[in-house]
Amino acid sequence: MNEILFYVVIIGIGLLEVFGLANTQYFWLGGIIPLLGTLGIIYILVKSSSLGFRDFLEAAIGIFILLTLWGQGHDMYEKRLKKQKDKMLSQDLNDKK
Repeated sequence: MNEILFYVVIIGIGLLEVFGLANTQYFWLGGIIPLLGTLGIIYILVKSSSLGFRDFLEAAIGIFILLTLWGQGHDMYEKRLKKQKDKMLSQDLNDKK
């Protein structure tokens, strides 16, 4: 049960990052979850007594996924902004005719 709850929380945080925080005009807002996640991963690695290559690999993959979600959310915002600008431009051109 705890494992299922863990995955539900991770998916929820990912969706919040992509569709909520990173999908705004404030680029820094989307960086909150990747920053906290990266700090958490580093904290766990520092506190761990035995580290192997696999631990570092999993940490790198986790950080990469967090940064990818941030970038994907910001790209969605940029596409939405471009679509709105194109729509306004086409309306302006139609009004001039």
